[in-house]
Amino acid sequence: MANDYHIPVLAREAIEALDIRTDGMYIDATLGGGGYSEMILMYSPSIKLYGFDTDPQAIGYASKKLEKFSDRFKIIAENFSDLRDALAKEHVKQISGIVYDLGVSSRQLDTTSIGLSYRFDAPLDMRLDPRLARSAMDIIATTTADELKHIFGMYGEEPMSGRIARWIVEARQVKPIKTTHELAAIVTQGIREDKKNSTLSRIFQALRIEVNDELGSLRSSLEQALELLEVGGRIVVVSYHSLEDRIVKDFFASYANPKVVEGSLESLRQSIDEKKARLRLITKKPIVPSDEEVSRNPRARSAKMRVAEKK
Repeated sequence: MANDYHIPVLAREAIEALDIRTDGMYIDATLGGGGYSEMILMYSPSIKLYGFDTDPQAIGYASKKLEKFSDRFKIIAENFSDLRDALAKEHVKQISGIVYDLGVSSRQLDTTSIGLSYRFDAPLDMRLDPRLARSAMDIIATTTADELKHIFGMYGEEPMSGRIARWIVEARQVKPIKTTHELAAIVTQGIREDKKNSTLSRIFQALRIEVNDELGSLRSSLEQALELLEVGGRIVVVSYHSLEDRIVKDFFASYANPKVVEGSLESLRQSIDEKKARLRLITKKPIVPSDEEVSRNPRARSAKMRVAEKK
């Protein structure tokens, strides 16, 4: 195919980190263009793999890209937060490993139909799964100023979240805010020219995370992945911003270094109960892309990869 859907980040490192079994059952939790899936399936003719995605464009692209593996590969058009139930329908009770490539692809950001980027004038939608009930337009139209401030501050780490929330509430009383450019004009009305792009990036990221419940879905999916993993199976996660990375880091740490009793005096004296550990940390510190990879693919700049193995 002429243009790949997107360039998978830390691909070689992620596949190596999975420590693939030649007859294993693997999950690509974020199928996208199928880059990771293809590498896993090529590893051995006995490997089976399920790929999760809700984006119709990604599903269409990956279906064609991976049709040569159709006898041992299947796409599940569900969010990775539905991991357990979706795999149960496929009679899959245990997996050998799972890989996540979080965030959105360059192709999705460049797609004008759902308004993920402020660079294009598009409907203010942002739903990566078109079946979701609430769009970004709905949130902007109905959420209180305090709730908007929380969304922008929590998910975008925006220092002017309160002021921007008030501007939005004032503007929507005059007329509905329906497009990305309309929102961008309101958000940047009192922002210095050299700060506008970074502010817009934070606000649009925060809205996208809220619309798609990205952080809640990640927490839920990691819990389910741990239950499904066989002993020795690995979870590999590539994240692109601090909120995602913090969730992964904390999740791995909580199961690799479980506290005796949270908040107890005993936990101060003996904070770790090794016998209760369910994960082993493979990466004490996150793996980051090389300078060469970043020069080839600027999207990789903020990537961090963490890996854990089930005990």
